[in-house]
Amino acid sequence: MLSNIPATIGTRMEDIDTPCLLIDLDCYERNLDRMAKFIKDNGLRHRAHAKTHKSADIAHDQIARGAVGVCCQKVSEAEALMHGGVRDLLVSNQVINPHMINRLAAMATQARVLVCCDDIDNVDDLNAAAVRYNVTLEVLVEIDVGAGRCGVQPGAPAVPLAEKIHAASNLKFAGLQAYQGKAQHVHDYNERKAKIDAAVEMVRDTIDRLRVGRDSYKKPQLTF
Repeated sequence: MLSNIPATIGTRMEDIDTPCLLIDLDCYERNLDRMAKFIKDNGLRHRAHAKTHKSADIAHDQIARGAVGVCCQKVSEAEALMHGGVRDLLVSNQVINPHMINRLAAMATQARVLVCCDDIDNVDDLNAAAVRYNVTLEVLVEIDVGAGRCGVQPGAPAVPLAEKIHAASNLKFAGLQAYQGKAQHVHDYNERKAKIDAAVEMVRDTIDRLRVGRDSYKKPQLTF
């Protein structure tokens, strides 16, 4: 009886059946440790993005070294990681398909689940699903800081969206997502820095506007 095992410990490189994923364990662990040190040395909180490795094992290794959780690009990725034991998951995108929203809410019965939102009507759909499953979904308002891909405009336009999330019975306003993905394709340092500086300023302006409106809320105050 044949078994689909491309290699075992001690197999020579030239005898490995391909295609086969090979990992240089020393290099892998060195990269994990290097990132963990950088995060600690700079006083940051790290939520690792799992869309590249799509591996619960790697996610657990990242969390063991200090990552607060993982990001996923879509619901199915988050589900796979949750079934692998990962319990803090951000879907760093908008979820608008009703079936996918239900799956998102169902995950929140077993894990902490966060999701992004940039449309005020989406708030009602997210909250309705959370009510059905008797869970709380944490929602970040995504603002467009220059990527031009998704997100509400920064500043004043983001405030009503945050207020509606905050007022929803089964949602929690969890903060802002601001991703300037285009900047990584700018090769000139000064030009790239200018784009990042502009994005940071948009985030600061949005936070300031949210703080101004916070005192008028009837529900418990938002925290930043």
